[in-house]
Amino acid sequence: MAIEATELLHKIQDFIHDADEEEKKILFNLVEGFENKRTGKFKTYLAAMTQIETRFLENGDFEVVLPIQPLIENPLKMVHGGMTATLLDTAMGSLVNQSLPQDLAAVTAEMNVHYIKPGVGKFLRCVASLSHQGKQLCVTEAKVYSDQNKLIAMATGTFFIINRPS
Repeated sequence: MAIEATELLHKIQDFIHDADEEEKKILFNLVEGFENKRTGKFKTYLAAMTQIETRFLENGDFEVVLPIQPLIENPLKMVHGGMTATLLDTAMGSLVNQSLPQDLAAVTAEMNVHYIKPGVGKFLRCVASLSHQGKQLCVTEAKVYSDQNKLIAMATGTFFIINRPS
């Protein structure tokens, strides 16, 4: 189904007309994220929508920082558990994928998450480390911390190595 630009514009204008400040901010962040995806700042729409920041640490671990915003909160005003799991999976999977040759990729085979505290504050920071790298399987672990450096969740993950689809 093709969406006409004028139809989309009218829908957005109608939404904005009745939107509260929180809804306007969420929409602004989404559009800004999509613009950043288009320019290559983000590889996926999920990363663009959530505005994550990633980097390798000096010790070889991989860090993902997720700003807390209403888009990812549950009705209790804390980060939805599924988003916390996604953060863990993203950090661990990114670490493995970036350690592989260009013709290979890693996909999640198994992940075990332990939730410890509610995800609240300004951001969540996840640090992933590689426990084992084999030819077919990689095992990782990761921890999520609040902006107060309190442990929020932790996980282990197993990733299956595949040939990268062309």
